[in-house]
Amino acid sequence: MSLRGLARLLLAYGLALVVACLAMREHASLRELSPPERRVVVSRWAGGALVDRSTTKPGEPPVATNGVVHETTVGKGPLSLDARTFPFALVPGRDGLFAELGGKTAWVTVDDLLSTQAYDHASTFLDPSLGLGTHRATVLSLLATRLEATVAEVEQRAHVRRVRFERTVVGETRAPRLTGDTLDPETVKASVHEAASYLARGVDDAGRYRYLVDAIKDLPLGGYSWPRHAGTTYFLAQAAALFDDPVIRFACLRAAARLRDDMMQPCGAQRCIADGPDADVGSAALALVAFTEIVRTGADASYRRPAFELALFLRSQQRPDGELMHEFDREKGKPVDVQHLYFTGEAALALSRAHRITGDPEDLRAASRALSRLSGGGWSFFGSRYYFSEEHWTCQAMADLWDRAPDPEALAFCLRWHEYQRSLQRTDGDSAFDADGSFGFGPFVTPRVTPASSRGEAAGAALEVLTRDTRARGEHAVVIALLEDELRRAIAFVARAQLRPGPSHLFAHPDRVQGAFPGSAVDLQLRIDYVQHAGSMMLRWLELERAARH
Repeated sequence: MSLRGLARLLLAYGLALVVACLAMREHASLRELSPPERRVVVSRWAGGALVDRSTTKPGEPPVATNGVVHETTVGKGPLSLDARTFPFALVPGRDGLFAELGGKTAWVTVDDLLSTQAYDHASTFLDPSLGLGTHRATVLSLLATRLEATVAEVEQRAHVRRVRFERTVVGETRAPRLTGDTLDPETVKASVHEAASYLARGVDDAGRYRYLVDAIKDLPLGGYSWPRHAGTTYFLAQAAALFDDPVIRFACLRAAARLRDDMMQPCGAQRCIADGPDADVGSAALALVAFTEIVRTGADASYRRPAFELALFLRSQQRPDGELMHEFDREKGKPVDVQHLYFTGEAALALSRAHRITGDPEDLRAASRALSRLSGGGWSFFGSRYYFSEEHWTCQAMADLWDRAPDPEALAFCLRWHEYQRSLQRTDGDSAFDADGSFGFGPFVTPRVTPASSRGEAAGAALEVLTRDTRARGEHAVVIALLEDELRRAIAFVARAQLRPGPSHLFAHPDRVQGAFPGSAVDLQLRIDYVQHAGSMMLRWLELERAARH
């Protein structure tokens, strides 16, 4: 192509881009409303249900009663109900709708969409818990009910506008916004205690957690995960030791007993954690981490023996190159050489922790080989079976091994990983959300809580190694400062998301979900590992703060 032809092509591309941007702006932009144009949607909630609603102008005296929310309209713009574009037309947690049909009008506010969990549930990707887009069918149902019409009539004839709201809960006293700069140990300790208390309340007499809960209705949802059960039990053991709280300790021991007494099954010549004909390394590894913490903290020394047995099982699953075979077919009595995300990192940490109570050098050797594989040979080519954004267990294993089997290459790997993660850590102004300290791509996805928690766990692990001696602190002073900022901001973001009490007017039983961590500001499902990762991250930071003071 000639230079003139290339110039024409670039000019045509530029013009097409300008036209597309103008069209998008006309189709989707919001116009800021002047004060006389604004309205306040006044809603009264009780027991998590909308009781009544009215509309007033700004400045009128608020209704003095519990459960009243004022949602003020501050912007308005066009909106199409077309199924192809609607799911991505609303900013989660900030936008709602106004509709007109046959002389009737209806509001669908932010609280309406939160209470029906419509945000971020149009479609899922990678994991069922990760969603994008506003659920169109839910919105249409709300509009049809309030306009006294059918869904088809709403789709075909309703005139709908997008509305930006600012919400105020009448009578609510909001604490100052927590940031990385204002973080303090007492606030973090209170957050950890509330998180552990939430989990402890949810352990039944059989030792099972309320695994996944709809915070709005306070109803358990389906599914269960034994790796997450085990990881959560580990956090409860940590919290019980910190607070010397018998309620938390007894809940931890009930959950641990379920693993030891009911879930430990024969896997060939060894014993593993299994709930059927197949077993996985992740369940055994995190159960081992929980058992070693229970022994280490003095909660119950009888868990030393099952910890020894689970360590034998993990070692029997290890290949000569350090990688682990992640499944075991109990019917055939053979390992299955497949790999899943997290499991080898969890096993490396588990075997390192096991060595502390068993004293078996084979546990230490197996842990070191697994860590070396993860931070070295496992990354021999791009697109391997692991994801570079998900190495938080690897870094925790590196730190745990450092006093007995230091691996400088693994440390370098973790520091590179954190450099990558910091490039993904959001700051204020990066998006429309309260996102400072969170991690993710782009300004459009609602920041999720658990990625910040897991990266914070890993940041604490790296800091533990780098701040252990004076020479390391001098050599890595700049990196230490960056890691400290990364961790403090991650903790602040996660703590702001904790339900203390959260939007309690939307909850059927606010006291039962107090202390939990949701998936995000608009995903009010509560899963036990959300709490575990957040709590373990905070506990690491408290340990670092305690060490710094001494």
